[in-house]
Amino acid sequence: MQKAQRLLDLAALLLRAAEPVSWRDIQEQFQEDYGGSEDAAIRKFERDKADLLELGIPVRWLAADEDLPAGYLIDKDDFYLPDLKLPPEDLALLYLSGSAALAGGEFPYARDLAHALEKLSFAARSPGASEAAAMAARSLSSGEGQGRGQVPALLEELSRAIAAQKRVHLTYAGAERTETTARDVDPYGLYQSGGSWFLAGHCHLRGALRTFHLARIQALEVNRAQPRSRDFQVPRDFSLAELATREAWEYAVHAAEKARVRLDGPVSAEDRASFGPRARFLDEAGGVVVELEVTNAEALLRHTLALGERAEVLAPARLRRRARAVLQGLARRRA
Repeated sequence: MQKAQRLLDLAALLLRAAEPVSWRDIQEQFQEDYGGSEDAAIRKFERDKADLLELGIPVRWLAADEDLPAGYLIDKDDFYLPDLKLPPEDLALLYLSGSAALAGGEFPYARDLAHALEKLSFAARSPGASEAAAMAARSLSSGEGQGRGQVPALLEELSRAIAAQKRVHLTYAGAERTETTARDVDPYGLYQSGGSWFLAGHCHLRGALRTFHLARIQALEVNRAQPRSRDFQVPRDFSLAELATREAWEYAVHAAEKARVRLDGPVSAEDRASFGPRARFLDEAGGVVVELEVTNAEALLRHTLALGERAEVLAPARLRRRARAVLQGLARRRA
């Protein structure tokens, strides 16, 4: 049994137990891990206890008294989460989302998430939930879902580099994969968009903030020099959440400009959501006007045209003329 899995299972055993668990009972549950000579088994168990303590899960010994036998336990009052005050449906959705992220095999903080799910399941008093978290963790550590190339390994390596603020050296393939570049990057954060993972950070080759598709990283090397020292600091104005929700028309292609698009009604919630979280909507008779700040007008034009005849570019005038030219060209082709 791998160590991460053993620690997770050991914590689950002690948390589920109604009374302190004896050393013999623990050995019986983990025969493969705590077998062999008694001295070696005890030393291994003590190392596991120390690792759990480092994770914030103290295992302590309780002497026998009139009510309870002697054994090991984890104090539930210290370990449990406070009452989250979430409705059962929201708690179930939160747990399901976390489990899905674990089972998917591509999550940079898988161990922390498995630990959080354990705590969440006990806080929710959900029968079987902790077993589900353990199974997801086992699936992850056993290699299931690793048929997705090197992305899981990159996530693991990059998440450690981000936490330690260590510079990385990338060999990166361009979008067409016809050429590769070597570049040093200060990794600021990871995010997922459209089912793919991206790294955001300062690129020393371009001298600016850039994002990198993990599937195009061909090689990664973390700076091992002075491992206890930081190589960089994340700028105060950097926002990973803002970057992760950036729409195609918000990529820096030209100077920012105001754009307005009219949608004829009825306008669905999906239509509104398609313009992203920073769009403003002005309801008017028969429809709605969307106001945006764009730095890649061509991307907004493509999005607007995809919405069909009920969408119309109002501003800027240059983009409106461009939309009219595209539509006239399509009409000529159909004639």
